[in-house]
Amino acid sequence: MFKKRLKRTAMLAAFAFVIGGGVTYMQMNSETARVEQKMGRVEPLAGGAQVGGGYSLIDHNGKAVSEANYSGSYKIIFFGFTYCPAVCPTELQKMTRVLDILGEDGGDIEPLFISVDPERDTPDVIRDYVMQFHPSITGLTGSRAQIDTVLESYKVYATKVESEFMDGYMMDHSAFMYLMSPDDVLITLYPTEDTAENIAKDIKNRLITG
Repeated sequence: MFKKRLKRTAMLAAFAFVIGGGVTYMQMNSETARVEQKMGRVEPLAGGAQVGGGYSLIDHNGKAVSEANYSGSYKIIFFGFTYCPAVCPTELQKMTRVLDILGEDGGDIEPLFISVDPERDTPDVIRDYVMQFHPSITGLTGSRAQIDTVLESYKVYATKVESEFMDGYMMDHSAFMYLMSPDDVLITLYPTEDTAENIAKDIKNRLITG
């Protein structure tokens, strides 16, 4: 089961790398295409909205963590799920590329991947998933109630969509990278159309040369 899961994740990650951000998973079916197109149309949060807050979650090593574990560091956060056929692996490939471009300049940035699908994304599953990307990325999951608290705090849209594929359902969710300050204040959002090069340049301008 582990090998099958790992092989599936690697295949999705490799496929996402080839097609690049914003392209659907070969439009494997109209429902999947509809979900991902909708994700791409979600508009950024209005200026002044309160984003972020306290939470209690489980990291991919099974350790209980809270926002305090990452206090004092800038954070790049992406909300997604491991069964995502294209958008999530594409965005994590992009996050990996951003971290690689930043190099030592990104040493103070904590990259986090928070699951919107805790029923399937157990710590073991999410660990196997993030291992396919950058070694610095921490996967976070938790109970349904814990995840719902985080989604509400970060104004993340996420809902189940019944499907004949992907083990019975997909997760329709907003797809932005959040850049958070060391004291957990939203600095900016990066939509899916932003490239890794542009994101890395913006982070350097804001956090390093700014």
